[in-house]
Amino acid sequence: MTYNSKTVRRSLRRSTALQAIALMGAGVTAIAMAAPAYAQDFTNVNATGRVQGTDGKAISGATVTVTSNDQGFSRSVTSSGDGSFRISQLPQGNYTFTVAADGYDTFSDGNVSLTQAAAANQFTLSPAGLASSGGDIVVTAGRIQVADFDRNTVGAVIQIGELATRVPVARDLTSVVLLAPGTSAGDAAFGNLPAVAGSSVSENVFFINGLNITDQRQGLGSATVPFEFYNTVETKIGSIPAEYGRFTGSFVNATTKSGGNEFHGGVLVNYEPDALREDRPNTLYANNSTDYRERLQTNFYLSGPIIKDHLFFYGLYQSNDFTSGDTSLISNANTSLLLANGTRQAVPPFSTGNFRNVVTTNSPFYGGKLDAVIVDGQRLEFTYFNTKSTQYSDNYSVVDAQGGTYDSRSDPAGPFQGPYVGRAVQKFGGENYVARYTGQFFPWLTISAAYGKNKDRSIQGSNNDALPFISDQSGRFTPALTGNPVNSVTDNRDEREFYRADADVYVNLLGQHHFRGGYDREDLTSVAVVRYTGNVAYTYQFSGPSGDVYAPANTLYVSGRTFVNGGTFKSRNEAYYLQDAWSLFENRVNFNLGVRNDRFSNDNVVGQTYYKSGNQWAPRLSFSVDPIGDQRTKVYGFFGRYYLPVPTNTNIRLAGAELDYTSYNRVASVGTNNVPIFGAPLTGFATAQPCPDTGVRNCEINSDGQPTPTEATVAKNLKSQSVDEYVLGYEQRLGQRWKVGAFGTYRVLNESLEDAAIDAAVLNYCTKNGIAGCGSIWTGFHQYVLLNPGSDSTITLSDPVAGETGLRTVNFSAADLGYPKAQRKYRAVTLTVDREFDGVWSFSANYTYAKNIGNIEGGVRSDNGQVDSGLTTAFDQPGLTVGAYGYLPTDVRHNIKAYGSYKVADWFTFGANVQASSPRRYGCIGRVPNRVDGFAGQYGAAGFFCNIANGQVVTDPTVGTGTPAQSTLQVTRRGTQFQSDWLTQTNITMAFTLPTDLFRGTVRVDVFNLFAEKAKIDFNELGTQGNGNPRGDYGFVNNYQAPRFVRLQLGLDF
Repeated sequence: MTYNSKTVRRSLRRSTALQAIALMGAGVTAIAMAAPAYAQDFTNVNATGRVQGTDGKAISGATVTVTSNDQGFSRSVTSSGDGSFRISQLPQGNYTFTVAADGYDTFSDGNVSLTQAAAANQFTLSPAGLASSGGDIVVTAGRIQVADFDRNTVGAVIQIGELATRVPVARDLTSVVLLAPGTSAGDAAFGNLPAVAGSSVSENVFFINGLNITDQRQGLGSATVPFEFYNTVETKIGSIPAEYGRFTGSFVNATTKSGGNEFHGGVLVNYEPDALREDRPNTLYANNSTDYRERLQTNFYLSGPIIKDHLFFYGLYQSNDFTSGDTSLISNANTSLLLANGTRQAVPPFSTGNFRNVVTTNSPFYGGKLDAVIVDGQRLEFTYFNTKSTQYSDNYSVVDAQGGTYDSRSDPAGPFQGPYVGRAVQKFGGENYVARYTGQFFPWLTISAAYGKNKDRSIQGSNNDALPFISDQSGRFTPALTGNPVNSVTDNRDEREFYRADADVYVNLLGQHHFRGGYDREDLTSVAVVRYTGNVAYTYQFSGPSGDVYAPANTLYVSGRTFVNGGTFKSRNEAYYLQDAWSLFENRVNFNLGVRNDRFSNDNVVGQTYYKSGNQWAPRLSFSVDPIGDQRTKVYGFFGRYYLPVPTNTNIRLAGAELDYTSYNRVASVGTNNVPIFGAPLTGFATAQPCPDTGVRNCEINSDGQPTPTEATVAKNLKSQSVDEYVLGYEQRLGQRWKVGAFGTYRVLNESLEDAAIDAAVLNYCTKNGIAGCGSIWTGFHQYVLLNPGSDSTITLSDPVAGETGLRTVNFSAADLGYPKAQRKYRAVTLTVDREFDGVWSFSANYTYAKNIGNIEGGVRSDNGQVDSGLTTAFDQPGLTVGAYGYLPTDVRHNIKAYGSYKVADWFTFGANVQASSPRRYGCIGRVPNRVDGFAGQYGAAGFFCNIANGQVVTDPTVGTGTPAQSTLQVTRRGTQFQSDWLTQTNITMAFTLPTDLFRGTVRVDVFNLFAEKAKIDFNELGTQGNGNPRGDYGFVNNYQAPRFVRLQLGLDF
């Protein structure tokens, strides 16, 4: 317990011994009747608690005043008959609490921190005048934190502002999320984004000040926001109330820093020099010894009042200078030599040169926040930040020491950077803003509203996108004509516009109720266009003495191909929710009864809705019990359902439009930048059609730009992906700052969305119904449909059958389609211990034991690097699902984390962050034999079949016969062949305070991977070549853990 200096001293006489003992007991069991805490929203908290005397009895009518230490506003309430109080919708931060009641000494505590994780406190007051009495027994007034019986969410709330100064952590959102229990780093193919509670890395959602900043294309990560911009980051991994939705992984809720009544400014410089960074070991696929990484970030920040007590600002500008260099190699895994006896001998896998890529970026970030306290209880907030950045990628060839072809067998000196090839330019990010209003109109009614936009872009092109790509196949120019070295431009732009309104109503009826309900809507717009640089790709050609199909003899001509794929796509996600936080029996029993209705709709490129989910009801039900009555012990449980929207990538892949045509013209001359000057159009070839742009009949048309019909690409009864979750937990508070807990989690996948070929099912349908001619249309790869694997599906056939003019809709059973149900089951037990920071030291640790098994990872595939959410190859053909059920790539059996810091002296703080996770399980991916599924076999190495001899995977490429039906191709069930290494890492911080009174200065050194561990964390899982023969590099290391490196930091605060 933390108590103020007020004390009560009373003489102890034999006749009053029992009374004194009772008073002592009141000081120890002061939290026995604490009032309930209430649900929090995206940015604010509700300060709750109870006021009692030193005799443990509730004090009714006490005035509780809370004053913001930073912004100066105050709010006051009066405690109810049971001593409880509630101050709703306060920004997270530090406050002064003053509690006064008739007949009691006033109590004040000027250092009360209110966060999403801790906002419930109990205050004990001393009877007036007793402080001056003499005596031997001390009965103390004070404050103590109590368990939050309404908030059963499991996860972690990280105070970035103070943790970042003490604990070594990479300065990005992912690294903060990975501090939470039940989280683990995903595959390197997806940037090691967090995988949470058995879900894939594409199933999380990220908010900042109530604005959704999640990647809306594929769900992979979020907008890149500087570490210094964050104030708190909360990672909700389970038991999540109805207010939050659109995820089946975790809900990450961040808030930004704000200004206050005092001006603060500073500069923070972070430098990661390449000279203090080691390299990963080399692999068959990359020469890591020549890696280069150097980063310099400088942050300038300023905050303070515009109008004291009413209007505040915070601003941040971050300059970024980053350069990286990587050398990629080509694996030659299946080479063999022909011996004199006519047999072939495998050559051990070796590397040849691919390219060296040097990436640079120096785009700044800037953002800020305004807070307006109109009057106490009425607030406006506005947040703006700009994440636009430009990245330059310069490509070089890879050569040996003499400038020739690199071959690892004969070039021990290693590969070298060769001649310059070209530059690609990528543009990312966008503008983001959100405005929020919160108003308390009555003690029982609070209303809030928000509006905002999240914009993002991913544009990939060249230095000059107006310059066309040129190929010279004519043989008439020396040197051959060239143009833009980059031939295409990919233009992806996303916008999310959202509206939200919420209301909080407090009622006392059969206990205390906090009703919270609201509505929110997101309108998503995605623009996706792929085109040629210069809008056309030219190829110079010469018809020769005999002419060709396009031109008469000895004609110099040019073909100009126009290719535009994509368009503009819209989606809408909306939801209603209502929840009741119901407290009974003086907060001994609490229920949080909620329900959420998610509705999703997706449109194709011409605005036609091809998927509409309808009402999707998601219960969110939890309880918490104080079994002892001390308000320090909590047992809680939860059942809920989470729904995931269809990502906009699915719109683009299923419902886009493609324009593809090639024009043919004589060449009159060659103009600037080798762009052809046209002569007469060539109109005499047999396949000539009128060009879409000119109407001249000198074009071949492959696609006319009309959108792909979606009627036959989506099952009529398609259901959104959803997950059911069960949580049972225990929490115990010890003293004022310690908290321990344990909870179990069970998650099960209900439905998953995947595109699947239905050709085999259609052919069987035609055979059963005596319909001829189907085999010439449904050839195995003709019709792919977005459906729920393992469920009955109502599908419209892509082409008319049986002489019909319209399209037939067929009800296919799950057995007809031949796909198993998509399955994923996650079971986990987590232990946690936390000791809050007291200005000297802190400690947090968690351990999770988990199993994650199924036949689908989620929206992405770690085993082959696919990022097409909902459109991976997992269920493309029935044969690809054989052997897929097993321990998933996100199965992390043991996950251990511990971090904290200790202030050794006023001028020196030491911090550490230690993490360890158990190995990932690997299978063997290869060609599905024709005897199992002839259609699946044509995908090449995409199923769970490999060549097995004596129980081992065969890796000698000369052993195979090239016949996929060969009996050595056997099922190699997912996750059964080998494992990676344990991944352990220790990071430390040494922070030094500069000896000056002019400003607060710090110098800091962070060492990551202190012991230079080199765990093998990723492997090549492909065990066959495309034809089914063994692959020589199966099981070779793809990647090692991040090497040891040092980050230097200088901070100056004013």
